[in-house]
Amino acid sequence: MDIGSLLDQLEDLGDAGDKWYHHLLPSFNRTCINAEQFFDTINKIRASLPEEVRTAEEITQQRERVLEEAHEERAKIIEAAKQQSELLVSNDTVVQEARRRAEEIIRQARIEAEGLRADADEYARTVLDRLEAALERSIATIRKGREALDTGEPAAEQGQDED
Repeated sequence: MDIGSLLDQLEDLGDAGDKWYHHLLPSFNRTCINAEQFFDTINKIRASLPEEVRTAEEITQQRERVLEEAHEERAKIIEAAKQQSELLVSNDTVVQEARRRAEEIIRQARIEAEGLRADADEYARTVLDRLEAALERSIATIRKGREALDTGEPAAEQGQDED
């Protein structure tokens, strides 16, 4: 289920608060919440999510571009090695040197491609770690809001008690 759907469900639960609380806390018939704060929090969460999602998409696109460039560079190097080896096929010594050089170029291209891939993966990992931390903060905010709703305390008062 996507986050937008979950937020819509949370909003629906806020609209039907007495039914929602009746199922969660059977001993209470009704619970009063500050609807303006509740819906304002939902809107802030919605506003913050698209930027983080766009950031993740950009990271994926950047990684794909880097990998594509690495593959293109590798293909160019391999093609250059093939062309060079074909030109040097005239005698055994030249052929042996050409093969050795072609293998060295191919080996070097693979090393460079692996390095580029590792750099792209590390960059993506770093950005995704930052994204994960931002999402965890958002989830913590949601949980605090739920706790405040469950305890009947306004979210602002609960935050002051923790400081």
